[in-house]
Amino acid sequence: MSAAGSSQSMLGEYLSLFASTEIFIFVFMEIVTRIETIQRVIFKKAQTRDYIIFTLIFGLFSIFGTYIGIPVSHDAISNIRDLGPMVAGLVGGPYIGLAAGSIGGIHRLFLGGKPALACALATMLAGLLAGMVYRYKKGELIGIIPAMIFAAAIEGLHGTLALLLISPFTEAVEIVVAAIPAMVIANSLGLGISVIVIHSVKEFSRVSGPEE
Repeated sequence: MSAAGSSQSMLGEYLSLFASTEIFIFVFMEIVTRIETIQRVIFKKAQTRDYIIFTLIFGLFSIFGTYIGIPVSHDAISNIRDLGPMVAGLVGGPYIGLAAGSIGGIHRLFLGGKPALACALATMLAGLLAGMVYRYKKGELIGIIPAMIFAAAIEGLHGTLALLLISPFTEAVEIVVAAIPAMVIANSLGLGISVIVIHSVKEFSRVSGPEE
């Protein structure tokens, strides 16, 4: 395949990933943030049961992020698996983020393939590190641009883990080049959209009156 043909093919994969994810992310977040259990977590009024349901929803969303992805070279998948744990961590803290990430990560581990361990660890770390940001911000949700930068950094970490844990190194490089650029953009936009929706829910509550 010529360089031009390869570039067009890669661009087509990127556009396909974006088209199949970003609209869905917006619709998913709009629906899920209307659920009372999720709102109680957002507004820091949750009980244990609410946190469990919240974790399961975003953990399952992480699994869905694997299946909605695009297969690339060497059993790798360009995906939005890390998005659910990032949202969970930024809203619920490190334990919630790690738990949601563990659901998505362990599922990816059982799918197998050379990238499985690196991908599983990256998804768990995505939730944990998002939770550390939550702690640093004392529970305040970060802004849209910082969220997008954070997501890009997480996907950079994802790529780094792939380079460190996948052998031979040449295959690791092929996987990173094929999968990570699209994941950086898709997950950054996805987290930005998620933060916009959550901020809008908080703003609506502030304008209309406190949540009961």
